Amino acid sequence: MIRRFPQERQYDKMDCGPTCLKIVAKHYGRFYSLQFLRELCSVTKEGVSLADLIYTADKIGLKSHAVKCTVNDLKTQVNLPVILHWGESHFVVLYKIKGNKIYISDPAKGKIVYGFEAFQKKWLKENNKGVALLLQPSTHFKTINIEESVEQKNGLFDFLKYFSNYKRILLLLLLVMGIITVLNLFLPFISRSVIDIGVSKRDLKFIEMILLANLALIVCSFFATVVRDWIILQVSNRVSVNIISDYLAKLLRLPFSFFENKHPGDILQRAHDHERIRSFIMGNSLNIIFSLLSFSAFIFVLLIYNVPVFLIFMGGTITYLVWIFLFFKARKQVDMNYFALMGKDQGFWIETINNIQEIKINNHETARKLKWDEIQAKIFKQNLQMQSITNRQNSGAQVIDNLKNVSITFYCAMLVIDSKMTLGELISIQMILGLLNGPIQQLVQFFLSFQMAKLSFNRIREIKSLNDEDQNENNNNEQLFSSGALRFSNVYFQYSPRQPYVLQNLNFTIPDGKITAIVGDSGSGKSTILKLLLRLYEPSSGDVKIGDMNYKHINISHWRNQCGSVFQDGKIFNDTVLNNIVMNAEDVDYELLKQVVSAANMTGEIENMPLGYKTKIGENGRGISGGQKQRILIARALYRNPKYVFLDEATNALDSINEKKIVNSLSKLFINKTVVVVAHRLSTIVNADQIIVMKDGRIIEKGNHQTLMEQKGYYYLLFESQINVLNGAEKLYTEVETN
Repeated sequence: MIRRFPQERQYDKMDCGPTCLKIVAKHYGRFYSLQFLRELCSVTKEGVSLADLIYTADKIGLKSHAVKCTVNDLKTQVNLPVILHWGESHFVVLYKIKGNKIYISDPAKGKIVYGFEAFQKKWLKENNKGVALLLQPSTHFKTINIEESVEQKNGLFDFLKYFSNYKRILLLLLLVMGIITVLNLFLPFISRSVIDIGVSKRDLKFIEMILLANLALIVCSFFATVVRDWIILQVSNRVSVNIISDYLAKLLRLPFSFFENKHPGDILQRAHDHERIRSFIMGNSLNIIFSLLSFSAFIFVLLIYNVPVFLIFMGGTITYLVWIFLFFKARKQVDMNYFALMGKDQGFWIETINNIQEIKINNHETARKLKWDEIQAKIFKQNLQMQSITNRQNSGAQVIDNLKNVSITFYCAMLVIDSKMTLGELISIQMILGLLNGPIQQLVQFFLSFQMAKLSFNRIREIKSLNDEDQNENNNNEQLFSSGALRFSNVYFQYSPRQPYVLQNLNFTIPDGKITAIVGDSGSGKSTILKLLLRLYEPSSGDVKIGDMNYKHINISHWRNQCGSVFQDGKIFNDTVLNNIVMNAEDVDYELLKQVVSAANMTGEIENMPLGYKTKIGENGRGISGGQKQRILIARALYRNPKYVFLDEATNALDSINEKKIVNSLSKLFINKTVVVVAHRLSTIVNADQIIVMKDGRIIEKGNHQTLMEQKGYYYLLFESQINVLNGAEKLYTEVETN
């Protein structure tokens, strides 16, 4: 068992639950990655429940029991550590109670000691009781083998591979740094010679010669420094770009579920992490090599000059560094809190901008402003704490540094008076001390920057450790299209192991080259079927086959290249009309472009735009209506000339005239294509070859329009209710016109 109780930090807003389990498991000697525990807990944007933690604890061999208890129960009847439900929506680990002090390991804030009253305010709910999850290792805790029990190493060193492509230039950098160090080593000796030989003997020629040598060293050192800085700039910039590029590439390879379960603020905060990494690499990581070389060289020279001076300097320097490092833990704590608040701030802005219409029509501006003020007050508080820590750290460090310098100066002055040291040696030592101060400051700055960058490195490494969407990227199996029917066999789907099934026991075939429509109530699973077909989701159980091949064995990119899809919540990019349709294709097929735009009934409207196809639309461009947006999405899907077309209420935002025109045009383009249409307006799918009727995640009817109407089942009721509504609306309109 680990003597010192472990501490782990959550990387994202909703990771507190699995992080608490990681802390407890680590306390008992088992090491699990946060991502592994996160997947077991099925973390979503809403976080995790106590039931999720109990399920995961059981999987990793921890016996668990949720109870409501008092603080006295925690003191006398509960074996620690336990997980507490903290505040409104947070989990922490209670690991020790000593007197009136209660020790908490908080995944968001670190280790905190609470007084009795402060603890009660945070934990107690009703009837002076709070919720606790009791945890104890089971008999098979140490032997259970669900993930390799190995503690992850510091991910910071994983980034050293980015420097491997620059071995030659880095060797040149080391050579240049060595030259600069050697040149600087001559400066104290030159100063000593000027005082002890030139000045004391009044030898002007010697002084002139030394002066020329000094100027030559300064010029050489200047050019060597210019070369060093140029190399550092080139390497650090390229490495920074490579790191960010790899992160973006990895992000784009992650499955759709990752983005569904992450808050946008957390994802954006990881992008900002790269700024810290860039700053660390450019400002500290390469310069520290030069600093260490310089420090080693000059400290050796100081040792040769005078051992007592060396000891005074080292004693003062060690005290200085210890004082600086005493504040690192507090700085880390504040920095973590600041990171969490910045993620919340990012999420607030995204939510506000995306929901500005709802804010306006509900007069919600004041409440949103107050919420922002609350976040900013917390950020301001963290900034004040950081500034306070910095001020105390710098003030104490300056006093220690001044005492060290005064002690050395006083000691050397006494040696000069006693004729045990020459004036030149005194000046030389002072110069060496000045040259040593720079590397020490850079060393401190390196560790400060390292501490700030470490969290960023770990957060980014955590993303890189996730599995890609497609683990079969090298599988380009062309047998996919030998038989194009799509088959669902005993397919079940749920978003997480402890949530209800969205789809249950689906067994049906989508014929090759035919139109299949899926209808049903909202929430019946219609759109989920399309997302399963596009492999945005994977079945919880059962098989989906394309022809005779399970689609899990087919490269996702290869499959999606054959698909055109339109979802009711499809997005327009901030780009031209042309690029929104062809998706930045290198070679534009203008004949096909005209054909699909005509089928989407957009030809006239695009031609009437200021710049035609080059008109910019989207977030920062020309505004378009919901109907125009949906027709552009239809044109985008058709331009791919897909063999499979998936439409999720693609004409839902269109007026009846445009809808009728587009449906007629599409029917011609759908010849010999396999089409799946999710429709709300049943009048648009009466000509479908097959209609599948869904209810509560199950298929309750199948057939074409005629057979389903003859059965007078659920489809018949849906169709008749829509027809009656339309007839009633038409009758009302006629009466209004007549009056």
